[in-house]
Amino acid sequence: MSVVQGSQNLENKLKIGIVLNTGFTIFEFIAGFLSGSLALVSDAGHNLTDSLSLMISYFGNRVAKRDANEEHTYGYGRATILTALLNALILLSLSIFIFYEAYKRILNPEPVQGMLVALVAFVGICVNGTIAFIFHKEQSDLNIKSAYINMLFDALASVGAMLAGLLIVFTKMAIFDPIASIVIGLFVLRAGWSVVKDTVHVLLEGVPSGVNMKQVKDAITENNKLIKSVDDLHIWAISSQYAALNCHLVIEECDLEKSMQIVNEVKRTLREKYQIHHATIETELVECLPDKEEKQF
Repeated sequence: MSVVQGSQNLENKLKIGIVLNTGFTIFEFIAGFLSGSLALVSDAGHNLTDSLSLMISYFGNRVAKRDANEEHTYGYGRATILTALLNALILLSLSIFIFYEAYKRILNPEPVQGMLVALVAFVGICVNGTIAFIFHKEQSDLNIKSAYINMLFDALASVGAMLAGLLIVFTKMAIFDPIASIVIGLFVLRAGWSVVKDTVHVLLEGVPSGVNMKQVKDAITENNKLIKSVDDLHIWAISSQYAALNCHLVIEECDLEKSMQIVNEVKRTLREKYQIHHATIETELVECLPDKEEKQF
């Protein structure tokens, strides 16, 4: 599948997710108010932010497809990273709101229709589980991963709400409703924090997930005896699916043609083994000074 086709496929999945999630959110809000369930209202609020998150992811994916230009020479791939970070911050804010509302409900319990809560939550499991399944194979894209995590934890939160509803039915104790809300809040908090860590790592130009610097060095040198060492090696993620590298190769003395052949072979290795498609490689006959020593001059 081409990059364009893959991007269009993601957009179609996001559209399906937006429609399904928004429809269920409206239904859950109404059911939550009718039943008096804070768990359902909290989960509906979470679902509302998920619809917003899916929309943000959708537009982020569209922006990321723009071609590189003189102002953005690497293109707009990090638009999806920014949208993932925004989605995560929305989740963290929502978790604080849920904890606050649950605290108030514990202090002042209100009657809850447990069976209605359980039935609505069961529908939520089906809807959120379906959307999560749609995205589960697309997690290499951090933008889509944030949407997937949101929907997966939504499904788990609906499981908690359903259990709370059933416990209320059998025990007649409304306290299980705010307890379920707190559990939902913890799910939301964990999901948001996980995405924040990943997005900040990319924005700080960290080494891409799954790439080991030592292994990359070994892969560069192991198949070519003319390469004596690798220095000034830098690897960073431009987006969740696009990585860049630059380094110096210390090689045995040879002609220009052989030097270019060595560089091309290394670039092919990087593409095939580590999906590093943008590599800037210089060749030299002696090692360059470390950065600290260079700064002294």
